Amino acid sequence: MSSVTGSGVPDSRAGADVSAQSPALAFRKDLHALRAWAVVAVVGYHFGVPGFASGFVGVDIFFVLSGYLITAQALAAMAVGRFSFAAFWTARLRRLAPALCVVLVATVLLGWWLTLPGQYLQHLRQMLFAVTFSSNFPFASQQGYFDAAAHTKPLLHTWSLSIEWQFYLVMPLVLSGAWRLTAWRFTPTQPERAARSLNGVMMVLAVVAIASLGYCLANSSSQASQGFFSLRTRAWELLVGSLVAEWHASARRLATAATPAMPTRLKRGAWVLGWCGIALTALLPMPVVYWPGPWTVLPVAAAGLMVWGTQPTNPSALVNRVLACWPVQRLGDWSYSIYLWHWPLWVFMLAWLGPQEGKPSADAFAFYQGALLLAALALGAASTRYIEQPTRSRLGWWTAKRLWVAYGITVLALFGVTVLGIKTHGFDNRVPDYLRRAEDARRLNTPRDECFRNARSEKRDPAQFCSFGSPAATAQTSAMLWGDSVAGQFLMPISAAASQLGIHGLIATQSGCRALLADQSAGVAGFEGCTRFNTEVNAYLQQHTDPRIVIVGRNWGNTQGSVDEAFRVVKHLLATGRTVVLILPMLNLDFDVSERWIREQRLAGHAIDEMKIPATPELVFKTARDAIALQMRELAGNARLITVDVLPHICSDGFCSLVHAGQANFRDTLHISNINADQYEPFFVRGLQLAIEATTTARR
Repeated sequence: MSSVTGSGVPDSRAGADVSAQSPALAFRKDLHALRAWAVVAVVGYHFGVPGFASGFVGVDIFFVLSGYLITAQALAAMAVGRFSFAAFWTARLRRLAPALCVVLVATVLLGWWLTLPGQYLQHLRQMLFAVTFSSNFPFASQQGYFDAAAHTKPLLHTWSLSIEWQFYLVMPLVLSGAWRLTAWRFTPTQPERAARSLNGVMMVLAVVAIASLGYCLANSSSQASQGFFSLRTRAWELLVGSLVAEWHASARRLATAATPAMPTRLKRGAWVLGWCGIALTALLPMPVVYWPGPWTVLPVAAAGLMVWGTQPTNPSALVNRVLACWPVQRLGDWSYSIYLWHWPLWVFMLAWLGPQEGKPSADAFAFYQGALLLAALALGAASTRYIEQPTRSRLGWWTAKRLWVAYGITVLALFGVTVLGIKTHGFDNRVPDYLRRAEDARRLNTPRDECFRNARSEKRDPAQFCSFGSPAATAQTSAMLWGDSVAGQFLMPISAAASQLGIHGLIATQSGCRALLADQSAGVAGFEGCTRFNTEVNAYLQQHTDPRIVIVGRNWGNTQGSVDEAFRVVKHLLATGRTVVLILPMLNLDFDVSERWIREQRLAGHAIDEMKIPATPELVFKTARDAIALQMRELAGNARLITVDVLPHICSDGFCSLVHAGQANFRDTLHISNINADQYEPFFVRGLQLAIEATTTARR
């Protein structure tokens, strides 16, 4: 998100942005209009407004604008010897912090009334990162920007502010160093030489931009969420704007040296082409997987062309009248505050709709969309008028010292609230006990989380494979649990059963990574972490006689292809002489069980200890189960294939139990609740007993 007002330079409407450290630069209404378009695209995308299929590129456009405007200011100050690091960083804080702090305080208050303790605690932690401009770091370790879970994070959008602030910390150091190295021997009275020194600065910026772009492209397929939130993969977008600013600064100096300027027709053509590219990349579908990546070059290049180019001067042209009209220019003024307010409003609306309406009708949802758009616009305008502008224009009151002190006090106050939230588990005394039970059900993650690998195949435990069950030295036999989080969710009952039966087990589970053979993994494009994981597991099984038993679990698809994929693994393991315990699919849910339970209890105003839904064919994976039955008939003579099916335990008489005896059977849309996972232990005791018998018989 851009962090400058208007063109990013002092002007009577926006208020002083750089204090007195740089001379005023020409105000460009077309750049102000670009800010308006970028925020409209982002809000339209987030709010699901038809026509903004790729409105998220508005953030990339903001990055280019920010790089251009801030670099132009810094170069102008350096050219006259008036640049100050302290003044630069104070100006950036003056621009970003006041409105952000107000929004953060507002979300703390709204969250108190609209979110449950676990979510509220998560929000408080994210708020602390946001106020210190470092929220991109925790978001990089969580689910991505485009995941469904994004709609539970009111401050997810602050990642872009963190990227910009980190850029502002580093950029002036690089810029000043390059300037000193290349311009120390030239004086402002030598414009041609000074322009050549600016070219030296451009070379330094270009090298850094190319390095960042190369890093972005190299990592775009393997580190999706990390790359999305990283300055290393985003710096080139801001530096594109910086390079354009340097080009303009150099061109102005060359012009004063009576050197021919760039043809106006070429610059006007670039301006028009840039605007067309900006519009198309926001309106047409763009591939969101592993963004930023190669496709990100399109909106960034388009924004760079538009900023570099020159607007046609005919004031009567329709496009010029539109760009300069009052609504567009005001949207440009309000864009930063609109950006700050729109996403929390959206997230809290969804939180409010959950207990109030469930899934509203299309007409009702459109009404809420329209209301939120108006609210974001109104709050953006008010925030600009009463928060942003006073702190930038009333410099006699909002001195640098008072600004930093006020910011420091705000950080400390929010830190104190967060500490209290941690100690009280999100102020859990705010809600009744029956709601806390639902909150507890979804609070727990995959068992033995230190052994569960993330999407990059990394885990905290240093061992190649963690152990479960009985100690290896005293175990009668060995086993391995292999699969994704759906396999990992059964670790507690499996481990208890293994301990009871004297089995030593190894944990081979990874997020979003089904058990696959080496050639199957190689065909999963874009999932290098999963490929590495399955290659490692396959190699281990090939090189070691143990484990003799392999427990395979997976996120089943309700298709024939999913079953065929799974049974390729099963047949391979059987061919190696191992015994396979296959965990059959449970429920194919399309909603979050804990969320529904919370909503139903809030509507009822009391505890609901039992909650069931009809056992439809889609819900119980009928297609997949029929296909599994066919495969099992083909392998009926192989005693070393054992299945564990827990579905009959939660589904009977045409209904499936989501909540039983006041406890949720599931913690989200897919995984069982750890709180009562021990109810499945008897199924795994029986399955592993059969596996031991089959393994013993095979050895004879």
